[in-house]
Amino acid sequence: MKAAVVYKKGSEDISEEVVAFLVDNSVSVTKFSTSSKKLENFDFIVSIGGDGTILGILQKVEKCPPIFGINTGRVGILNHSEPENFREGLSEVLRGKVETEEFTRIEGRIRRVKLTAMNEIAVLSAIPAKLVGVSVRIDGVEVENLRGDGMLFSTSIGSTAYALSSGGPVIDPQIQSILIVPVAPFKIGWRPWVTGIDRKIEVSVHTGEALIVADGQKTVDFPSDRTLVIRKFKHPAVFFKSPSGRIEKIVERIKTID
Repeated sequence: MKAAVVYKKGSEDISEEVVAFLVDNSVSVTKFSTSSKKLENFDFIVSIGGDGTILGILQKVEKCPPIFGINTGRVGILNHSEPENFREGLSEVLRGKVETEEFTRIEGRIRRVKLTAMNEIAVLSAIPAKLVGVSVRIDGVEVENLRGDGMLFSTSIGSTAYALSSGGPVIDPQIQSILIVPVAPFKIGWRPWVTGIDRKIEVSVHTGEALIVADGQKTVDFPSDRTLVIRKFKHPAVFFKSPSGRIEKIVERIKTID
């Protein structure tokens, strides 16, 4: 069995413990201090850091092996274990006792550029304090046209991230959907949209300069003469199930921002 260990800066000590544990259990291990496309070639990945570390992995790997997250950040919704109990969790994984679960990712295409996201694709003003005008169509029907700091297109699991801080609802991660939330809209009485994961969403910018940001990891320009198309991505993200459950982790996350 082959495992990759990906760790963020500041987690070197725990990464050494994880590697030693896996080697003692006859697992071939390769360490990465940053994400790499080579991660596709492993049986599973151990991510040591916060949710951002996992998002970085998913930016590099389209068809990703199952991820076992060890949380060294704050509340890691996507993580499985804490540093003090990772041995118990990994032991169960190596014995084949831990089920996996899948979470839908989305993709955005503009020109020949493709972006993928586990949490959200954001269309944001390229100039601070300048409004950007955004039009959104679902299956060809315009559902929103407003000016503001931007617009978020979030997965269900991403509803507790940027979308939540922008006034969006929390969505059960088992519900496959795309959440559309304006960022600081210049409009009274705005409402978020929740649409089916199989819908085709088209986004255009009619005033101002904009950027497209995928999970806070990758940024590209959004020319005003182009259309961004957002759809369900063909490869989901796969995780080892957390013993506490995702809902409990979501509740913990919300408590940290109350």
